[in-house]
Amino acid sequence: MKTLKFTLSFLLLSAVWTFAQTIPMNMVEKIRDEQVPVSVLKTFENEFASAKADIKGGVWYAHFEHTTAIPGDQGKPGTSRAIPLHYSYRGKKEGKNVEIKFTPEGKWVSSKGLPDMVLN
Repeated sequence: MKTLKFTLSFLLLSAVWTFAQTIPMNMVEKIRDEQVPVSVLKTFENEFASAKADIKGGVWYAHFEHTTAIPGDQGKPGTSRAIPLHYSYRGKKEGKNVEIKFTPEGKWVSSKGLPDMVLN
């Protein structure tokens, strides 16, 4: 009876683990300037060039959804994908946190910590 309970518990745990690996996870990763899409960098330079000099310690972040598919038949490994959701530039201006968000296509989404500004 103990063996049957152990086996069923193991099978249930395995099924839950397999399912959990297929659930998409939203992740944030610090990236270098070279990893930011050119369209995002162009928009940032065009719209926020004057503010960039005032932002101290500015760093780029990639926000993405990471998915992993269940391994296929015949021992084929599962696939892993990272789908970009948006990019953000974070730093400080006059001691206040600043964050500027862009879509992966390079469109400005929002900015926090900057005074209301008219975009070019």
